[in-house]
Amino acid sequence: MIQIQKILCPVDFFPASERAMDYAGVLAKNYETGLTLLHVVAPILPGAYEVPLNMKQIVSSLQEESTRRLKKLAEKAKATGVPVEYVVRTGDIQEEIRKIIGSAKIDFVVMGTHGRRGFEQWFLGSVAERLLRTISVPLLTIGKPTKREIAPPKIRRILVTTDFSEGTPEAIDYAFSIAQECQASVSLLHVLADVGADVSEGYRDILTEGIRDQLEKLVPDEARIWCDIKARVGVGLPFKVILKILKTENVDLLVMNVHGKGGLERPVLGSTAERVVRGATCPVLMIPPKAAAKQKRRPARKVA
Repeated sequence: MIQIQKILCPVDFFPASERAMDYAGVLAKNYETGLTLLHVVAPILPGAYEVPLNMKQIVSSLQEESTRRLKKLAEKAKATGVPVEYVVRTGDIQEEIRKIIGSAKIDFVVMGTHGRRGFEQWFLGSVAERLLRTISVPLLTIGKPTKREIAPPKIRRILVTTDFSEGTPEAIDYAFSIAQECQASVSLLHVLADVGADVSEGYRDILTEGIRDQLEKLVPDEARIWCDIKARVGVGLPFKVILKILKTENVDLLVMNVHGKGGLERPVLGSTAERVVRGATCPVLMIPPKAAAKQKRRPARKVA
């Protein structure tokens, strides 16, 4: 199974990012690793205001206030026994996140996302979505908490979606590692595009059974000893099928491998991963191809 060595949690002080920090703290404790909190102060453009402003003084004040608030959050995480450091930087949020991933040797990122609705949900990309296109380490996105949530819920049901493309083995490694840590069950899902009414039922059954066999072959042999595992095949538009399962089956964590495309290679309406992140009712862990996943043996535990 994997070993996570250092977790980064970007914080913007909104509820979703503070919930993400709680999740990151739980993961850091489970994997006995360190946690870095990051807040990025966006630069202010003087030309946007009609009156003269002391930009240096304003940015300095924002940095001081951000440091105070971030320190308070760090102390909260430290109280749970997790080693925490915090960093405040000024610049482009996405660029600063990428920089600290490299300089601090981050191998796992947890961040909150802000849900959108209607027209803007499909056309306005968030920081998390932009990172999804370029990031080289696993990215766990956490949505806005509900009023009932006080602490991160226990992970009992994990759904892994795959199209068998590059990055699938890494996604499987992370899914079963987290399942072992949390004593969770795992469902493996492949969504088959609707092949049409002109295809015989017999052919569809053969195709579905072949895909299910492929999913079964992805399961590590040792995981069958301690984990409740299910392989399944859905039919329809992938993002719609996935979101329906998340909602109706109360999935606690979705794990999916993503493609490292960028720019014009992305469809206008975004990839399946981007659509799922925007509509997911649970945290989503996205694994890029060849994400660093160092091996670490842990005692096998039976799912409760």
